[in-house]
Amino acid sequence: MTDEQIDIMVKMHRYLIQNEINHTFQRFYALNHNKDYSAANRLEAFNDTEWEKFAKWFKVIRDE
Repeated sequence: MTDEQIDIMVKMHRYLIQNEINHTFQRFYALNHNKDYSAANRLEAFNDTEWEKFAKWFKVIRDE
């Protein structure tokens, strides 16, 4: 992997981890305040698609 590819990978991974932490806080907040999970569920679905994009990108880089 080139330095540029590593930088991209680190930025993408950091973004994904931040979203996972936000999702956890939203779910925790909803549980403790008797709120619905819709915002947390939307973020979880978004995270799933973003992790899939990251995996596809990583496979392309690996195959180069």
